[in-house]
Amino acid sequence: MKKDKYLKARGGTAHMIDVSCAKCGTLVLHYQKDGPGWLKRCYLNRIFAPIKWEKLQHDSSIIEHNDLPNLICECGEIIGYPMKHKDGRLAFRLERGKFKRKRSKLE
Repeated sequence: MKKDKYLKARGGTAHMIDVSCAKCGTLVLHYQKDGPGWLKRCYLNRIFAPIKWEKLQHDSSIIEHNDLPNLICECGEIIGYPMKHKDGRLAFRLERGKFKRKRSKLE
């Protein structure tokens, strides 16, 4: 688990979530969710797997949200779109109804 200022700002609680495609059920992301509430966006620095999405946070060529690809499942369904949050972090804005979330057993 990543412990930083963002975790502390959201109450200091976090858990791992598996984000799957609602259409085909394929696992798309393994994500650290900080704090309570709906899952509206996935910040790049909180994605832990698969490597295809996790490595984006370390890619120095990605500076703005326009440099990011859409978050797409293997079946071709678009799960989310790149965005830049008001605090400057890059993220994927998730489309409601396109994904399912489940608390991960890998915590």
